[in-house]
Amino acid sequence: MAPPFRPGTPARTPNKRPVSVTKPSPKRRKISGEDDRGARTKSPGSGATRKPPGSGARTKSPGRGALSGLGKSYNSKSPGKSPTPSLKMKGDAGGDVDMKGVAANNKSPADRKARKELAEVRKKKRKPNYDLEKDVVSLWEKTRQRNIKKDDRSKLVTEILKKMEGKLPDMAVNHIMARALQTCVKYCTPAQRESIYNELRPHCLTLAKDTYAYHLVIKMMEHANKNQLQQMLSLLHGNVVALLRHPNGSPVLEQAYLSANAVQKQELLAEFYSPEFRLFKGMITAGKGRVVDLLATEPAAKRRAVLEHMTLALQPILEKGIVDHSIIHRAIVEYLSISKKSMIQEVVQQLSGALLVRMLHTRDGAKVGVTCVMHGSNKDRKKIVKGMKGHVSKIARDEHGSMVLLSIFDVMDDTQLATKVIIKEIMKDLQELVLHKNGRRVILYLLAPRVTRYFPPDILAVLEPPAPVDSTNWKPEGKGAIDKDEEEEDEDGVVGVGKKDPLLRRFQLLVTSGLAKELADVCRVHARELLHSQWGTDVIFEVAMGGANSELWKAAPSEVTAVHKAISSLVALPQISMDVDDKPEEHVMEGYFSSRTIRRLILESQLPPSGVDAESFSAIFWSTAIKGNCKRWAKGHSAKVVSAFGACADEHTKLAAKAELQVLIDEGTLQMGPAFSHQSSEKAQ
Repeated sequence: MAPPFRPGTPARTPNKRPVSVTKPSPKRRKISGEDDRGARTKSPGSGATRKPPGSGARTKSPGRGALSGLGKSYNSKSPGKSPTPSLKMKGDAGGDVDMKGVAANNKSPADRKARKELAEVRKKKRKPNYDLEKDVVSLWEKTRQRNIKKDDRSKLVTEILKKMEGKLPDMAVNHIMARALQTCVKYCTPAQRESIYNELRPHCLTLAKDTYAYHLVIKMMEHANKNQLQQMLSLLHGNVVALLRHPNGSPVLEQAYLSANAVQKQELLAEFYSPEFRLFKGMITAGKGRVVDLLATEPAAKRRAVLEHMTLALQPILEKGIVDHSIIHRAIVEYLSISKKSMIQEVVQQLSGALLVRMLHTRDGAKVGVTCVMHGSNKDRKKIVKGMKGHVSKIARDEHGSMVLLSIFDVMDDTQLATKVIIKEIMKDLQELVLHKNGRRVILYLLAPRVTRYFPPDILAVLEPPAPVDSTNWKPEGKGAIDKDEEEEDEDGVVGVGKKDPLLRRFQLLVTSGLAKELADVCRVHARELLHSQWGTDVIFEVAMGGANSELWKAAPSEVTAVHKAISSLVALPQISMDVDDKPEEHVMEGYFSSRTIRRLILESQLPPSGVDAESFSAIFWSTAIKGNCKRWAKGHSAKVVSAFGACADEHTKLAAKAELQVLIDEGTLQMGPAFSHQSSEKAQ
């Protein structure tokens, strides 16, 4: 008996060759790699070719699988046709449901409303506080309006808190409710804020680790009074290190550290030192918060235990890359202050690169950066410089980050890499940097290094080469000698000192890199703006002086002379002029900063070094700007500029100006110092 016929399989007749019958199937998009019959074919470089239907391989019946619910409407008498299957499915009651009709009904407004109501019902089942959240959101949106009155916002905040009373811990973990609570904490009354704190305080540690609630905890710390902050800090006791390792908890602890006073900060930091400080409160005494002070009278074994505990606490934090917070920067500084050179180098190797750049925005982070530059090897310093690529201009503008650039100028022997990464990026924003309070220090450090006029003692103290702890000098009071392993010293040379000559290094960074000529051009083009600026005057003064060791005079004498002429040409401008916004602008001879800078240049400018054919600034300024016009400028701030010629360092210019100045002195128009009068009387005798 012959087997029953199935569509898609070859019909077999006795004593005849099998004839292939085309498989009818619904229309579908042809997949890449299939032939016209829908069979996979062999791609170039693949394995064995899969046999298409009709060649003896078994195929899946079209009545099975994904199309089984559409019914069979194939006509075996017409194998070439593939009729479209009927879009009917079995309904709940057993009848057929027309899918085309359902699709049409879904587009009607009534059906959309029904589906919306169904979604609301499902949300209410899934969220027990759905109605409450909906009401709070509507009120919260009103409080966020910019033009809302203070009294109206206060009423809305009161209504929101009244609705959420008793449910604040549950509401705080919701992403919208947490934001609404932050608004309430910001604008509520002190009594309302106290009630919020009382309800949320027992849950603060849990909320600090939540994805949404930790923002609320930060806001609570920002607006907390002294008592509320102290209570919240007491909840964090014993969990400082654990929270710092948590991605959500670390910002909470950072805010706690920033909001705390000096004693509270030391208590938070002390948990890095030893388990004793984590288990017991009140062990920090006034004046002994630093780890060096705590270990001053302790035995060597205690020091080793503290180092080991701090290493175990800081290592996971550094491995996770959580280095943006100031409390971590301070903990690293304390760790480095008691570590040996070998331990410091391990930290340097771990922080070298882009990780260190994220720490330079705080003072302690900058100290860590300077320590890494000083203690690092040439390879470590190269990694630090490469990690700054693209961020040099921002680092130079930062109050603390700029100190790391200064330390690189002190010890970096690879001046080619420093020029390629640091100097070239400085040259791109040179005009903005010379006018910036912190950015100008990076340039002034190359022109006049370590001049106390520009660099305060606290900055110079950070830039001093930090020496590692000498364990041979660590003598605890009355605790006996230190173990032999504590006396081991590293012998890698002097820390914080480069091998290259400092003058050669500075010449390569300033002159060879092309920074000197670029700087002189900026001072020439923007001389007026720099002279009127509080910070730009220092840069144009040092450029006009030719550098600390006359580097600019030797490398670019014509550019320095051009700066002198540009300053002198500004005197010829009218006394009352208009700026870009049509506002009156002070003359350089009458401006507060400009007049004092010009006077300083006249007093301190000297002849160029031997071998340079040029004149001093005082000679050029006298011959082109002041000569014959002394009476015009003998009043106000400009009188100080004119009188400076009587005490300038250039003797030739001083003698040339003496006759004209003496006339003004005799008339009483110009007042000079007693030294000038004494010199004049001696010449007369």
